[in-house]
Amino acid sequence: MTEKEATLGRWHKEFFENIHLFMKSGLSQAEAKSILEEFLILSQATPKPQVMEIFQEPERLEEIGVYTDIKTEPRDFMLKFLDPIMKKFTVEGAENLKLLNDVIGKYPVTLISNHLSHLDAPAIFTLLYNTGEEGRKIAESLVFIAGRLAFEPDFTRLGLYMFGTLLVCSKKDMADNPSLSDVMTKINMRAFRHSQKLKSEGKIISIFPEGTRSRDGRLMPFVDTVYHYVANQVILPISLEGTDKILPIEGLLFTQAVGKLVIGKPVLVGELSKKEMEHFPSHIEQIQFPGVGDKKQFIIDNLALLVGSNLNKHKHGTYRNLYKGDAKSNSLISLPKTPTENIVIIGSSNMSVAVACVLANKNVRVTIYDPNSEFVKQSNEEKRDIIHYPIYKLPPNIDFSDDPAVFEKATLFVQGTNPWEFDSIFPKIKTYLQNNKSPIANVIKGFTGSKKGLILEDLADLLGIERDRLAVVSGACYPDQIMERKISGFEVSASSDALIEKIQLLFNTSYVFTRPAINPHDTKGVQLGGALKTIYAVAMGLVEGYFKRELGGNVDNTLFHLSNRFFNEMVSIGVTLGGNEATFNGLSGMTDFMLACFGSDTRDRKYGYDLAHGTRPEKITNGFYGLKVLPNLIHLDERKHPIVASSYKAVIQNEDFDKIAEHLQLQLAR
Repeated sequence: MTEKEATLGRWHKEFFENIHLFMKSGLSQAEAKSILEEFLILSQATPKPQVMEIFQEPERLEEIGVYTDIKTEPRDFMLKFLDPIMKKFTVEGAENLKLLNDVIGKYPVTLISNHLSHLDAPAIFTLLYNTGEEGRKIAESLVFIAGRLAFEPDFTRLGLYMFGTLLVCSKKDMADNPSLSDVMTKINMRAFRHSQKLKSEGKIISIFPEGTRSRDGRLMPFVDTVYHYVANQVILPISLEGTDKILPIEGLLFTQAVGKLVIGKPVLVGELSKKEMEHFPSHIEQIQFPGVGDKKQFIIDNLALLVGSNLNKHKHGTYRNLYKGDAKSNSLISLPKTPTENIVIIGSSNMSVAVACVLANKNVRVTIYDPNSEFVKQSNEEKRDIIHYPIYKLPPNIDFSDDPAVFEKATLFVQGTNPWEFDSIFPKIKTYLQNNKSPIANVIKGFTGSKKGLILEDLADLLGIERDRLAVVSGACYPDQIMERKISGFEVSASSDALIEKIQLLFNTSYVFTRPAINPHDTKGVQLGGALKTIYAVAMGLVEGYFKRELGGNVDNTLFHLSNRFFNEMVSIGVTLGGNEATFNGLSGMTDFMLACFGSDTRDRKYGYDLAHGTRPEKITNGFYGLKVLPNLIHLDERKHPIVASSYKAVIQNEDFDKIAEHLQLQLAR
C-alpha cells in the first residue's frame, strides 16, 4: 500500500471510521473499537523484518538471508481482523486441495494467483486457513514472494507476518535505485536458491506472476521471470475476485465486498525425472513442453490460462481473445481439426487483427498475410501481433504468413490492408486473387489513391476481380474495443445475398452483431460512409481544437451544433460519388460518423485536434490520407463543401488554420 504511506497521525482518524463495518458484522461497539486499537498497536510494535537491513548493510546479505518466518501473534490477530471484513467471500474448489496430499514434501509445489490488491496474500492465507483441514495445512505451508516496498508501511507489514516471505526486488525497484542494483540482483538469486530449499522441506512458494497489481482487475501479461519458479513443478492455480474492492487504493476505509477464491486443480508443469515420474500421482494432469517454439512463453501462457479459466470472462485482460466469445463458460478456442473455412486476411492492421479474433470464434483457420518475414516470424513465435496489438495473445487458430501460397487454399479473403500500404501488398498477390475465386470482404475504411478511390472498385477495375465476389463489412467500431470484446456491430453489403448471409454468420458472436446494410447491395454507399466519416472526423478535431484553444473549457454546444452541417455535407459528397442517400443512415454512415466525430478513441479526430494546437502527428490516419486523395475524386468546391475544402487547405496545404477557421465560421453562420 505504498499509495497510503503516511505518518500514523494522518491515517489513524480515517482508520477508526471502519468501526461501523465491524459493528455491522456482529461485533459490539466496544469489541469493534478494541480490534481497531489492537491493529494500531501491533502495526507500530511490529518491527520491519531483519532482511530490510540488507539495504543499509549489503555485506550482511549472506548472514541475514532473504527469508522471514511467520510471527504467531500478528498471524492470529490478522485472522481475527480479516474475518468480519471477508464474510461475503466464498471459496470454490476446496476439494482440489486433497489432490496435493501425495505431493507436498515429495515434489516441489508453487501456488500462483492473479494480483488485485495488497490484501491478496493475507486473503489467500485467511480463506485457505478457514477451509477445513486440508486448507489449513496448505495455508501453514505458504511462503510468499514479497517485494521490498511491501514491508515499508506499517499498514501492510502486519499482514506479511501471517506467512513466510522471501524478499525479492522488482525490475522497477532496481531501475529506481541503481546504486542498489547489484545487491538487489544478489538478493533475487539468493531468494530463488532459498525457494528450492523451502520446497524440499514441504513449503509452497506463492507468487503473483503478473508482477504487480492489476489496476482495473483484468489479467495482465505474466512476467517471464516466473518461469524459473514453475518449470518442472506442481502448480496450484488460485483465482481471486473482489479483493480490490475491500480496500480502495485512495483511502483506508474497508468495504465488506463480495468476492471469491477459486482453487483450481493442481497441474504438473513440464517434466520430472524418470524416477520421480514412476511414483508421481496419476490423477494430476500434466502440461508438457511443446516440441517446437518458445517453450518458456508456452508455459507462461498456459499458467495464465489456468488462472483465467476460473475468472469472470470480463477479467481475462491480455488473454481474453483466447476464450470462445459465444460461450458462457470459460472455454478456450481450440485449433480445429476440420475447419469449415480457411480464411486469409490480407495485410496486418488494427482492424485486420481485431476481425481475425472475431472470426477465430468459429470453427475456422485464420491466416494473416504480411510480406514482412521478420514481423511474421516473431508474431508467430509470440502468438501476438507485435506491432498493432502486442499486449493481446491470439488464439491458436490464428497464424501469420509471408508466403503468398496461403492464398491458394483460402475459402474467404478479408481485405485488411490500410489504403496507403496497397502498393506494398497487392502487386505480389494479384495473380493468386485472380486464380482463387473465393469471395473477398473488405473491412478497412478509407479512400485509396486511385481514380476510383474505393477499395472494392480498385479490386474490380485494377486487379480484375469479379464484382460478385466482393463484399464490404463496415460499422461504428473501434478495433481496440473489439479486441477488448466490448459490444460492437457491423453491416454487410454485397451483390450476392448468399455472400451477405455467409459473412453475417461468420462475423456474429456474443459481442459483435452483424446485419445486412440498409441497402444491402449498395457496396459503394457503404464504403463511402466509412471513408468519408474519417475525413469529417479530422475536420471535427480541427474545430474542437480551435475553439478549445480560443475559448477554453467544454465546447460541446459548438460541436453538436455543427454536426448536422458536417453530416449533411458528407452525405452530399457521398451521393455525388455514387452512393445511395438512404444508405448513409446506417451503421457505416450516420452511426459511424457520430462515433468518429465524438467517440473517445478516434484517431482521426485526435489528428485534427493536435493539428489545431500546432502539432502535426507523424502517424498517418485514414482521415488524413482520404483528405489527401479526395481531389482525385471530386472538385473541392468551397461553396458546396466548405468544411472539407477548408480542412484540405489546413491539413494538406498547411495554410494558416486560424484564418481558415474564421472564414469557415462566417460561411457556416449563413
